[in-house]
Amino acid sequence: MLRGEVNRMLFFDLEAYAPPDDRTASRGSLIVNPARPGHVLLGGAFYSKRFVDPIPEAPRIDGLWLWHFGSEAALLGAIQRRFEEEWERQRAENARILGKPAVDLVVCGAGITKFDLPALYCRSLLHDTARAADWFELFFKARPIDLAHEASFLFPEEPVLYPKTTREMAGRLGLRERKGSSKGVWESYERGDHGAIEQRTAEELRLVLELYARLQQRVVGAARP
Repeated sequence: MLRGEVNRMLFFDLEAYAPPDDRTASRGSLIVNPARPGHVLLGGAFYSKRFVDPIPEAPRIDGLWLWHFGSEAALLGAIQRRFEEEWERQRAENARILGKPAVDLVVCGAGITKFDLPALYCRSLLHDTARAADWFELFFKARPIDLAHEASFLFPEEPVLYPKTTREMAGRLGLRERKGSSKGVWESYERGDHGAIEQRTAEELRLVLELYARLQQRVVGAARP
């Protein structure tokens, strides 16, 4: 069992690269397809906290990036270890939610159920098919809080429950979204401007943390008399 501070939630945001000849989505708006060998996981930004802890004004964002590990397989190994450690920390806390033991790791982000979690599974599978069951346990047995789904109540004028973009959520909550299109990440990667990708993704994760905090305030505030 891991010792030290116990964490219960893992916030994260990933980036991936789609090669120039493969940037036409066959279905939907998402161009990157992590099941295609040439679509490489670049890495991402991570932040952990306990459920009960507030999000600090200047959260420490951790980055795990392809150019720091030399290969995608090595990068995936580092991300897998991060998830494994978070599962260990979660189980050490023995927390209860609504009277029930909280036995699952909670992961949080914007659009993580559409891209980030499937991407981790697909890329891990491409590098190590023998451990397919392990990758499912690690990534898909976590409980995701996908803010794209949680924010529908902010749009009462829209009768259809439909996932919201980060920009839509930020606008409704008085925040500013600066991330822009994934094309900027691909161009930065092709130029070798890795610092721009790291900064961009860290800023996006800080926005996710702000969105989570404000959504939490709305829900808790609405429940109080």
